[in-house]
Amino acid sequence: MIEPADGSMLRAQPRSFFKAPLCVNLDDLAADVAFIGMPFDQGTLGRPGARYGPDAIRDAPRAYAYTDLYGRQQEAEGFFNIEAGDELLRGVTMADCGNIATIPSNVHRNFDALTQAVEKVAERGAFPVVVGGDHAITYPVVRGLSRFAPLNIVHFDAHLDYSHDYRGELYTHGSPIRRCRELPFVRHITSVGIRTARRQPYEDSQRDGSLIITTSQFRQLGPQGVVDRIPRGENLYITLDIDVMDPSQAPGTGTPEIGGLFYQEMRDCLVALIAQSNLIAFDLVEVAPPYDSSELTSQLGAAFIIDMLAARFPSR
Repeated sequence: MIEPADGSMLRAQPRSFFKAPLCVNLDDLAADVAFIGMPFDQGTLGRPGARYGPDAIRDAPRAYAYTDLYGRQQEAEGFFNIEAGDELLRGVTMADCGNIATIPSNVHRNFDALTQAVEKVAERGAFPVVVGGDHAITYPVVRGLSRFAPLNIVHFDAHLDYSHDYRGELYTHGSPIRRCRELPFVRHITSVGIRTARRQPYEDSQRDGSLIITTSQFRQLGPQGVVDRIPRGENLYITLDIDVMDPSQAPGTGTPEIGGLFYQEMRDCLVALIAQSNLIAFDLVEVAPPYDSSELTSQLGAAFIIDMLAARFPSR
């Protein structure tokens, strides 16, 4: 091992998103961006494992670290990007607020805790980034953002997630967009990258005025063409289900669907969308490490988080 110039050999670093400082008490939160992990997959209808997503994404980044190996980098110095030839997120402070302490079998208490945490983060003036977890968590996140009414949602997913219920249960990963539609302050919903849906949820979404852009339509329109079709509103929330991506790009997810999007086109769409919108928060869900032997999906999720934050917060 080559010793650093200051002679120190070891430096402990927290396990956190992008090595951001930890914030153990939301009353003390003082950052531009606040990460919240939601290790929850009790809404999963098929293969579980998304509960391990937040910590896998914490561990995944190779190119991004808030401090370098020996801690010489200063807080909010940013992350160097070779394409930009500059640091991304320079001057933007971030904090990892930890994971919601989920209670087995008590979905309502888990969701209430997440809603309260999002409300508190927004009250403190920070930008919430919630990392799941299965897609059921989007509803309690959006429920905590009522201060941003009216709110538009753009939903990237292989699935429509607009079922009313599953055998009477309202809070599964097949229904979060339907639950969000029921919130009085949500105005318009656009679903992008859809490749599979049942007839009844599809017809319900059209009755309710949602815009659906399938993967084939995405390819025909191109990233900017997709963004041009999305209605503009005062505030925007993005929910990104990693299974919108082609399984060759994101194998580590519970419900992969062939024929998905690829990184460059997805990134270009996100950047163009955020450029024309007031993005107030976003989530990234359905990364399931048990099926991600290469860690590719976790790294892709981490890259999308940085891409969206860099588009939302230009370097200062």
